[in-house]
This record gives sequence, C-alpha cells and structure tokens, in this order.
Amino acid sequence: MADEVVSIEVDWCARAVKLRKVEEALLSGEMVTEARFGEDMAKYANAKLDDVKRALEEAIRNCQISRGEAPKRKRYAIRGIMRPY
Repeated sequence: MADEVVSIEVDWCARAVKLRKVEEALLSGEMVTEARFGEDMAKYANAKLDDVKRALEEAIRNCQISRGEAPKRKRYAIRGIMRPY
C-alpha cells in the first residue's frame, strides 16, 4: 500500500478559468491581504501577480494540449549574427 502511486487527473481548462478570475481580482484590487472593520478582521490569501500569470500560462498551455490543440510558441529565439565590420 505504501508503494501505491495515486494519479490525480487535473482539469487544466477549469484551472485556467479559476486562475483568470484570480488574476482579474488581483489587477482590480479586490484581493487584499488584510481588512479591519473596527474589532473585526478578515485575512485573505495573498498571491503575487507574477506567480498567478505563470500558473495561468501553464494551465492554458496544458488545456490546449489536453484538447489536442498545438499550443502557441511562447518566444522565438533570435540568432546573433557576427558581422565582420
């Protein structure tokens, strides 16, 4: 039982939708770290926008792969050309 590997299928498309909502909340300022109303206090999980964007890009890419689509290339390499002048 200890050697048994548990495989969890991830719905990348659903994850991408949730991460998009988190990104929108961060950009609009809806996600705050801590809010105080008199004696009452509420704490929210804080996330960095860069981390959310990176996870969102990964989820979108994996969603495209799971649908059988070819994901878009992220960046293109630029060749450096040595010029003799």
